[in-house]
Amino acid sequence: MAMMAMICADVFSRNLLGKSLPGVIELAELGIVSIVYLQIADTFKSGKLMRSDGIIKVIEAKFPRFGMAINALFDATGVVLFFYIAKGAQKRVLEAWEGGFYLGNQGSFTAPTWPMELIVTLGSALMSALFLASMLRHLIQLFGSKNDDTTSPIGQSHDRP
Repeated sequence: MAMMAMICADVFSRNLLGKSLPGVIELAELGIVSIVYLQIADTFKSGKLMRSDGIIKVIEAKFPRFGMAINALFDATGVVLFFYIAKGAQKRVLEAWEGGFYLGNQGSFTAPTWPMELIVTLGSALMSALFLASMLRHLIQLFGSKNDDTTSPIGQSHDRP
């Protein structure tokens, strides 16, 4: 709400006074990235992370075990991707902290970048851990129930009564 109010005030200032408010662009830039990484783990955990899964749903309906394998592979990809984002962002946190990096112009408005980099690091690390937990859950489902009679494109196919 505060960011929305800040952006609206900046728009009014630009239209009425012909000047933008100092720091609005920088704070919006830092804020949007931070908001994404603050909420992405909760989005994943609640099952609302956007994903094109139309084909996977069809495969899961016909071949549940194969669908679990595809989901485990998707999760493994998420583990690796977010691990490397966290690893890269961790270096940026240290560089920003030690180097005193900031956004903005000295004398007008400056904001340190390390808090945003820290949020990206922590959010990515948490996402990697959540993807790992999801991958393990899918692998346990895949290999833990060998005595069911689900149809699978891998190995023997069984007809259901």
